[in-house]
Amino acid sequence: MRDLFIIVKKELTELLRDKKTIINSIVLPTLLIPVLMFGGIKVSQMIQESNQQKKVQLGLVNAPQDFVVLAKKDTLNQITTYTGSEDFKALIDDEAIQSALVFPADWQTQMDSLSTASVSVYRNGTKDNVNGRVSKLLETYSAQLKKKRIALLNIPTEKMNPMVQNYVEVGEQKELIGKRVGGFIPYIFILTMWGGCLLAAIDLVTGEKERKTIETTLSLPISKFSVLMGKAIVASLLGFIPALLNLTGLIIGLNFIDDIPDTFKLALTEMLSPQSITMILLLLIPFSLFLAGLIIALVAGATTFKEAQSKASPIIILIIIPLVMALMPGIEFTWATVFIPVLNIGLGVKEIMAGTINIGMYTAMLLSLVIFAVTAIYFSYKKFSDENAILS
Repeated sequence: MRDLFIIVKKELTELLRDKKTIINSIVLPTLLIPVLMFGGIKVSQMIQESNQQKKVQLGLVNAPQDFVVLAKKDTLNQITTYTGSEDFKALIDDEAIQSALVFPADWQTQMDSLSTASVSVYRNGTKDNVNGRVSKLLETYSAQLKKKRIALLNIPTEKMNPMVQNYVEVGEQKELIGKRVGGFIPYIFILTMWGGCLLAAIDLVTGEKERKTIETTLSLPISKFSVLMGKAIVASLLGFIPALLNLTGLIIGLNFIDDIPDTFKLALTEMLSPQSITMILLLLIPFSLFLAGLIIALVAGATTFKEAQSKASPIIILIIIPLVMALMPGIEFTWATVFIPVLNIGLGVKEIMAGTINIGMYTAMLLSLVIFAVTAIYFSYKKFSDENAILS
């Protein structure tokens, strides 16, 4: 244990001597989440406000007068009347207009006969703001026509609604929000951990080979296993600490963002209770060791920093795919997914934040992560023990 402590102290001292490591691994993760949360909300609000103030250029063909009046009530709508023979695709591509509404020539006749008329809407599907506002305009006009028909037919309004749906929500708000937003939390933790473990592990193994100091380390009267474990622990710490600071930044950010509704903020505060945080951190400890051991095993034979990065970087795909799967509807935290690394954390954190985690399944997941960590350390030790690979 004393030998292990010596190696850990040595590697931490060497890593933290570099100011860039401190900034990238400690300062930035602490500030990143509050800045992203606050900035993201503000930017989103600014974009929405900007979109609502943008003018919409509408082309109309055979439009009834009452629709024209309705469209002009919004002073941001710029109306241009066409005959119907124009190439609306070209006009939209040239940005002469942003959308065109073509009413049938016999519109009024169809309305008088209480028929259903078809309105052709020419649009670019990528212009969400324009399309949303045009759709809302048509829905408002349709509601007006429906109201007129009901009055004309002398039908009581309530008879036009044969069924009313009353939703009785039995799930707690904490559970609803936890299941919806909890899947994004592992993204923050795991990707941050990967970045920290990757840089630290490469520097502690391949970096030492490039600096020609690994021979000195291996010549110490300390077993290779202790040397390896010391490097793995330090690499995992450089992954775990940023994740812990990210969590701290998330909690701090919630207290400084005023635009979050009180009910939503209260639910998030309940989800990030001391018990939930402890359960999440217990998962991240073995996972950080697993990442450190896996990366060391991959880069042990690399001779340059660039080569080590090229060997380890593709593994990020195997991390992102399970995280994406954890966000997909229909994929739940069950005994079938509890033993799949990364996916189990993504699904498990959702259950923890929702307050619906099964303790038995959580224990099994934690044990599986410990087994994966031990396995990764074992394979990294086998590679680290190969002098041809380490000293090449």
